[in-house]
Amino acid sequence: MIVHSALSAGTYIAGKRALAELSPLDVALARFSLAALVHAAVLWRLGVRFERKDLPGIAGLGVLAVAVNQLFFLGGLALSTPGHAALLYAMTPIFVFLIERLRGRERGSPRKVTGIAIAFGGTVVVLSARGVLGIAGARDVLTGDVLLLFAVISWALYAVGGKVYAARYGGLAAGSGTLVAGTLLCVPVGAAFFHPAKVAALSGWGLASLAYLILVTSVLAWLIYYWALGRAEASRVAVWSNLQPVLTALLAWAVYGEPLTAPFLVGGAMVVAGVLLTERD
Repeated sequence: MIVHSALSAGTYIAGKRALAELSPLDVALARFSLAALVHAAVLWRLGVRFERKDLPGIAGLGVLAVAVNQLFFLGGLALSTPGHAALLYAMTPIFVFLIERLRGRERGSPRKVTGIAIAFGGTVVVLSARGVLGIAGARDVLTGDVLLLFAVISWALYAVGGKVYAARYGGLAAGSGTLVAGTLLCVPVGAAFFHPAKVAALSGWGLASLAYLILVTSVLAWLIYYWALGRAEASRVAVWSNLQPVLTALLAWAVYGEPLTAPFLVGGAMVVAGVLLTERD
């Protein structure tokens, strides 16, 4: 999951860069249309056959991930900032844990609750130090944050719902199956609003950003996430998303030369401590 967090950390920066040249719908359609081809090859290589009774659930999760989550995520990211998106996605384990608790599938031990709280607190410290919280008067940023919050909730529902299929068919098969199903159901509807000429006219950086979203985020990181989901509790997998804001800040430092301040180091230590505490439960 450390590798997954490192790969996913670049999603916010690549997504924001791609959205500078394309609409959220164009990014989503191009991203998942091409990623689905790779995932279809994975399913073919694994020789997976889903039971008929599971197809509606897998299709529903696909629509939740491909249409609902991504339109909220990309629409929110277009208005907000990568830092806001990373912070809000750090709330994923909180929503996953609450959903699982409501379903009676996970126990709320003091250590796990404390670990999640510490890790999330660390993300707040890190991003506050970077000056990306509470931009006064930015109504569009607030709207973007609300959309991102809905994206986080939809992803938490997807993670919880996908757990049963990951356990039944294996993480790789379940992850690829939901993405392919969602793409097959959503792309034909969205194709009428797609602008291929804009994709063809992408700049070098725009094309590289879209390629990152397709190959790294929607294929490699996606499969790693579901592989882990088939082997651990949903909230334990999700808590590693708290590392992403820290890694996003490190990436911004490496690319843009943003300084690593004392609050950043303290917050980063809190995130790592929270993740380790949860993992030891």
